[in-house]
Amino acid sequence: MFNIIGGSYFENCKEPNRRDFFGSGIRGAAVLSNKGIDILFYSCVSEKHISTAKYSSKLFGYNYKYLLVPETIEFDYYHPLSKPFIINYDKNKPINEIIIDNESDFLYYGMLEANAKINGNYVVYDPQNHRSFKDTGSTAKHLAIILNKKEAHLLAKTNSKDLRRVGNKLLESENAEVVVIKNGSSGALVFHGDNIQEIPVFRTDRVWPIGSGDVFTAIFSWQWIIEKKNPFESALYSSMQTACFCQSNILPIVEPLVSLKPIEIKKSVKRVYLAGPFYTLSERWLINQLRNSLIDFGNKVFSPLHDVGIIDPSDIYTESKDISEKDLAGLDKCDVVLAVFSGMDAGTLFEIGYAISKNKKVVILSENVNNNDLTMFIGTGCEITDDFTTAIYKTSW
Repeated sequence: MFNIIGGSYFENCKEPNRRDFFGSGIRGAAVLSNKGIDILFYSCVSEKHISTAKYSSKLFGYNYKYLLVPETIEFDYYHPLSKPFIINYDKNKPINEIIIDNESDFLYYGMLEANAKINGNYVVYDPQNHRSFKDTGSTAKHLAIILNKKEAHLLAKTNSKDLRRVGNKLLESENAEVVVIKNGSSGALVFHGDNIQEIPVFRTDRVWPIGSGDVFTAIFSWQWIIEKKNPFESALYSSMQTACFCQSNILPIVEPLVSLKPIEIKKSVKRVYLAGPFYTLSERWLINQLRNSLIDFGNKVFSPLHDVGIIDPSDIYTESKDISEKDLAGLDKCDVVLAVFSGMDAGTLFEIGYAISKNKKVVILSENVNNNDLTMFIGTGCEITDDFTTAIYKTSW
């Protein structure tokens, strides 16, 4: 029996609009549901939603042990890269305890509303609640910890930009055999003994990121614990399978019709020119969201709105030359342009054309433009998407 511990949560997203009942635990069980493994899933759910939880177990074919709690936690996202607002969670309330007294294998996702104390054999731990494995009171004969860059810095108690130093510190402090630090569009670093290996991400036409980390961890646990692959092989296969999920957003994972290609891991910070109209509140809000997400992905962003400013219409003839020179200098220094193609803004069209003439990579976020108006941009190799998240990934790759 393979044990999975993790959250059963509602995930709500406004743009694009959807509501799912997954959470890390159910998603991990769904990922592994077609691998020929007998799964026993431990989680928490309210009495109101226990029937929904049971339906998920029947749909994906796993056994379960649910602890009833007053409310089921929900995560509200405005868009998939935004910080979620958490509903039905009070961090000041004591959390529930789940004690599992057997020495079997575990995939263990940290939960907000509960702490699981285990004594495992092979354990893969994903500390999504920012609690270290040793702080759960658990033990493992063989431990792999998988976490993102922010979680790694938090648990290692360091702000070092050198992820190699962070990973080695976690190997020691957590007494782990393996540490995997996921670094968004830059792939991942795998630490095993004295060996460190970079793992690439794989290019897809579209990216759905909510739950992608859960998928990576689940596939890794299957490869490392069940299939007995080494950590580097396990992480590489996990990255490929995660890309399949990001492309299709279907569980269990469906293999793509064409082979996915790895993206060369960038060695330096990418410089992005963020083009787009910013004459209205909604336009400025979008530019802000794009800029914040690009920076979160490790890019250096030049934004005319933030780095040059808004021109006063009454001074257009006196200020235009200075603003144009600053914008063109920003374009000359950039590696890639991310352009919001909305309303056929003349300035944005000029910036796209200028970037194309300089043989720079151009990504266009186009939500409301007729395809006929995109002919020249398609023909000159611009990468075009109508999805906010995909635009950020394509720009960062």
